[in-house]
Amino acid sequence: MQFSNPNLSALLAEPQPDLAALAEQGNLCLEHRVSAGRQSAYEAFLGEPQSWADWRERHFLYVREEVRRRFPPSASFTAGEPSLRPGIEPNQYLLRVERIDSLLAKYTKQTGVKITVEEINRWIPGQRKSSSQKGKVSTLADLAAIQMGEPETPEAAALGELTDFFNQERNDCRPSFVAFAAEFDCLAKRGDWAEEFCRRCGLAHFFAGTPVTLALFRYRGQDVIDALSAEHGGAVVFAVPTTIDQPFYNVYFPAPADLSWGQAVGLAPESDCSHLAAELIHARIDYQPAFWVTVTTVDAAGFSDADITDLRARHLRCLQAE
Repeated sequence: MQFSNPNLSALLAEPQPDLAALAEQGNLCLEHRVSAGRQSAYEAFLGEPQSWADWRERHFLYVREEVRRRFPPSASFTAGEPSLRPGIEPNQYLLRVERIDSLLAKYTKQTGVKITVEEINRWIPGQRKSSSQKGKVSTLADLAAIQMGEPETPEAAALGELTDFFNQERNDCRPSFVAFAAEFDCLAKRGDWAEEFCRRCGLAHFFAGTPVTLALFRYRGQDVIDALSAEHGGAVVFAVPTTIDQPFYNVYFPAPADLSWGQAVGLAPESDCSHLAAELIHARIDYQPAFWVTVTTVDAAGFSDADITDLRARHLRCLQAE
């Protein structure tokens, strides 16, 4: 992005004392998927920041007001926007990881019921079994059960209640960053699935040095279309993430305009760049019980700004190779 406001250009060129701020500046300089109209609106919102810290704060307010609280994922997307990715295969599966420890704590506070990771993982197969039996008719007893309204299994009912609570708690419209399930074959069968997914998708904020509970969700592109098209007049946005769709984050790195998808910064890079995982964003949707795949708790050491600077350099070399 090349800014028309001289004040912004000067701040962007001003040397910063910390590595995170240098990465933030670099991301803005390397971003090429923001249209002129969107950039103009972004500059107008920023106004005249007096320092990089001021810019960072105004940028956060922009994301809050213009991305998270507007027509999802942003009202400023228009036809032909460089970051838009039309033609998502409706039956293509997407993967999304959510941190749920605070959710479970809120659930316990409101209901008095404490739910463990082990319980949720027992509920998930029960939900699948319940879903697979719905509508299945092989005997007159099956037909009668359908006509009478066969009750859900206890596991399915419990997971459904937790899912409803989850959806109520995450009712904003911020973009959901997702990966393609095809790039993570048999992920849920791995004991270290969370570490593998987070390392390949650059989810460094989940490596906090303290226990973090993560849930893996899987759904189709069609599920996103079905959830959003009726509510928002048929306008469903899939897009490559850009610097102005999220608060400043030094693990994010803009993908070159000639690549089809965003490319997540790998936290465990391979010399042949085979770790690169494609990423995209769409507006948040309500989860369905059937979307749950598995839940686990991870306790991994965090990354320093120096670590991330090194990872960014390696990521850039992989993008150049791509």
